[in-house]
Amino acid sequence: MARAFVGSIECEVTVDQDLGDTWAVAVVPPPPKRGEHPLPLLVLKLQGEDREKAMKGALEILQQQGQIDRFEI
Repeated sequence: MARAFVGSIECEVTVDQDLGDTWAVAVVPPPPKRGEHPLPLLVLKLQGEDREKAMKGALEILQQQGQIDRFEI
């Protein structure tokens, strides 16, 4: 299971096939604790034939944009 990190917060990564060869890669943050601000859901859609490559590519893009700090596959 892939994980993405925003600061020290670990987020789940989901990958769903959309239409045809399009993949929706989502970084799903955990529910906020009392008094914390919720993190936004991050979604990136990519075209590709391979689920793993689409996931890695989306996470690399999110990291380059500074929306996540790091990820593990």
